[in-house]
Amino acid sequence: MMKLLGKIQLFAILLVLSMKPASAEPLLVIATNDYPPYVTLSSDRNFLVDLFAEIGKEMGVRFEFHYYPWKRGEQKVENAEVWGTIPYRKTESRKKTFLFSDPIYLADSHFFAYSADQTKPPVTYEKLSDLKPYKIGGIQGYYYEPWYEKAGLDVQYAHSEEQNFKRLKLGRIDLFSTATTVGWHIIKQLFPPEEVAKFYTLEKPLIAGDGLFLMTAKSYPNNDNLLRRFNAALAVIKTNGTYKNLVSEYNLVMTY
Repeated sequence: MMKLLGKIQLFAILLVLSMKPASAEPLLVIATNDYPPYVTLSSDRNFLVDLFAEIGKEMGVRFEFHYYPWKRGEQKVENAEVWGTIPYRKTESRKKTFLFSDPIYLADSHFFAYSADQTKPPVTYEKLSDLKPYKIGGIQGYYYEPWYEKAGLDVQYAHSEEQNFKRLKLGRIDLFSTATTVGWHIIKQLFPPEEVAKFYTLEKPLIAGDGLFLMTAKSYPNNDNLLRRFNAALAVIKTNGTYKNLVSEYNLVMTY
């Protein structure tokens, strides 16, 4: 009987030792907001969440996503309450406070317009100040805010891309810029095909082929090492086919 008990105890100890609890992996919290098709509240599965899951496997960490309004999420990063936020573009003002990963995706941004009669009149500009005659839609906290202010544009801010596209259709604004892939995705979600056909983009992009990045706080503990490991893990999944498979799964376009 004693031998049997001993074997049971030994088996129990080995079983416990062989189990690796999820909490054994360090947890890194990422702030984000609804930004389809890259990341969205409406589904547990989306491109950036799945991408970070694969990066986490390579890094030996676990990522957890918390959704906040953009400005609040940025503040949480600055206060080192979370490790980082996605997806963000680099600006000179942001680089004073934050550090950035290697690009997690490359995305153009265009100005969108709406033509009720589908004539789609061309709007051209060489510099942003050329758009002074137009009412521009925007979202507070986005990278372009200081650009618009410097150019002296008439900007009316809303809380989301969806609100701006609805205002664009109603004629309350004339132009609204966002990542081109994001813009067309949202338009197709919001409007029937006959209305989608009335939207168009200006030929000249606001940003061409620029990156979307993970933005982290300089003050976050051990951040230099974490960011170095993140970039190394991102490079691995870009070379082993994992990144390409995710891009294909979510009907995005390879951009590197």
